[in-house]
Amino acid sequence: MTTLPRELSPTVAAVFAAVDAERQRLGVPGAVVAVRSPDAEPWSVALGVRDIATDEPLAVDAVLRVGSVTKTIVATVVLRLTERGELGLDDDILAHLPHVRVPSGVTVRRLLDMTAGLPEYTTEEFMEISHTTPDRVWGPQELLDLAFREPHRFAPGSSWDYCNAGYILLGMLAEHVTGDLVEDLARKLVLDPLGLHDTSLPPRSAAGTSLPDATVRGYHRVGAELVDTTDVNPSWAWTAGNAISTADDLVVLVEALVRGDLLAEETQRARLAGVPVPGTDWSYGLGIANFGGIWGHNGELPGFQTFAGHEPGTGRTIVVLANVDKSTDEVNPADTLAALVRRHLAPGTA
Repeated sequence: MTTLPRELSPTVAAVFAAVDAERQRLGVPGAVVAVRSPDAEPWSVALGVRDIATDEPLAVDAVLRVGSVTKTIVATVVLRLTERGELGLDDDILAHLPHVRVPSGVTVRRLLDMTAGLPEYTTEEFMEISHTTPDRVWGPQELLDLAFREPHRFAPGSSWDYCNAGYILLGMLAEHVTGDLVEDLARKLVLDPLGLHDTSLPPRSAAGTSLPDATVRGYHRVGAELVDTTDVNPSWAWTAGNAISTADDLVVLVEALVRGDLLAEETQRARLAGVPVPGTDWSYGLGIANFGGIWGHNGELPGFQTFAGHEPGTGRTIVVLANVDKSTDEVNPADTLAALVRRHLAPGTA
């Protein structure tokens, strides 16, 4: 059950009510929505429950898994390393990691913008294994070995395809050139500078399974059934998708990414030079996407789905975190709710 916050304006309250009605229609147990706009008051609201067994309400500051939004953090780490001279965007990966089984031409830039053509490890078979062995701690090389059982998808630089394996390789690369854990690099180079104290990349260990609040649960939809997958160890997603965060932290993060707060102007231009995504009106830059004018990223792990985007044209930011990975009609719930908010808050309506 959701209670309407008293301090919301009538306009925002109407948007809130529409979003909550859609959440219930989609069968989403709980969601946190945060909106920032230069022409309206900021608002963050929690909808629904954190646990379907107890009906305890979800809190607005709940820390949830954010899936591939992790890629924006890892990409920023890598870009900051290029500015420190430890990497070059056009460095061939084999120059740093000669043991990795990739063809010549797989560069840092092509891993970041997903034009490297690497095969993928997150197949349906792999996801079934991760569900049946929830306590398993996966190593990055294990994940790449699984991916490289398959042939490369295309010659580096010749096409585009979404690829988690490429971001696992970027995590390994960052650790190789610095000698530091990527979790520490993320804290030092991105999270602390932005004041994101509720955001982290969990350790690759059994401890990485736990959320800060154990009463928050995440659900994987199997037909009409919701299966609690909160405790599946997220090491299998590592630098492709294991981060945890709050809605308010993601507001700060995505706005900083789009403004280029942590990067030099030239590096920021490179980040936003997107590659067209086939079959869509989107483009994908260096760890950030342009979803038809709203820049950011979405993410999905078993039990959770997230959208974080900033629209430079209006100055508006929309973040949605959901504690289920699919809706009843098999769409991404956070993406759907964020799109609804965006339609309701078109210029001049809030």
